[in-house]
Amino acid sequence: MPHISIARAVNLTADQAFAIAADVSSYKDFLPLLERSTIRGERIKTGLIESFAADLTVGYFKLGVRESFTSHVVCDRKQATVTATSSDGPIKSLTAIWKISANSSGKTEVAISVDYVLRNMVLQLLARGLMDMAAQKIMQAFEERGRNLYGSV
Repeated sequence: MPHISIARAVNLTADQAFAIAADVSSYKDFLPLLERSTIRGERIKTGLIESFAADLTVGYFKLGVRESFTSHVVCDRKQATVTATSSDGPIKSLTAIWKISANSSGKTEVAISVDYVLRNMVLQLLARGLMDMAAQKIMQAFEERGRNLYGSV
């Protein structure tokens, strides 16, 4: 199963970083290639854990790719994780995890890891070649979102 991961120390509080990662409905406003991100149905809260379904559309105009899928999202404030899983549409299996933690330098460590398998082998090959670059762009977009919402990152 292909895997990508990236981590950065950012000048955000852990609460601020978690709020960005957990705001799935705003992903379309700042994450690259994401055209649509909406919460579908009920949000279920149990203590510090919230779960919901999210409909997402990813598009890459240059390659004529546009795919939609639904993820099950679990935001765990105590563990400071946002986990999305999917096996819908073009995705055979996907697990994406945002992990937020304070580090010893007073900054907040933001990490994202993604394990994925796509149903279409051509898309799988394209994705494999683009995912490292995409991970860099996702983290840059996360940092830019932090700057826009909270100031210096």
